[in-house]
Amino acid sequence: MNKTFVILGCHRSASSLVAKALHKAGVHMGDDLLSGLPDNPEGHFEDMDFLKKNVELLGGDIWNDVDRPLQEAETGELIKRKDTCPLWGWKDPRTVLTIDKYYNHLEDPIIVGLFRKPELVAKSMAKRGDISEEEALNLAKAYNKKIIDFLSKHFL
Repeated sequence: MNKTFVILGCHRSASSLVAKALHKAGVHMGDDLLSGLPDNPEGHFEDMDFLKKNVELLGGDIWNDVDRPLQEAETGELIKRKDTCPLWGWKDPRTVLTIDKYYNHLEDPIIVGLFRKPELVAKSMAKRGDISEEEALNLAKAYNKKIIDFLSKHFL
């Protein structure tokens, strides 16, 4: 049985750092990874197939609407295609919003929940220029709540 690692964390919460560490430790994080950008020059370690599937589920590249209803999209086939290595996983912050669509297709996954102080996440997001610091603070808290709700539902 292959072991799956799913990283759940808000944008700017060190999820790339954790994904890179897992990758270096031998966890296959994907063949086509999102390349680095000025704010994350070493790369994001995000599997492009999961990123695209999350965008499809969200009805667009909408990462800042935590209550957006999800679109219908098949996730089981993607899981089957990716589950080819003894240790594999993925990271895309949008997965915090879509994890329920994947979870039933996973067999005993290891969920890596990341929590960084929302104020620091907000400062980092605002510095990147995507969103105001106030909006980012609310978003970071909402992502954290989504992670906690998911973990409570499935693991407590």
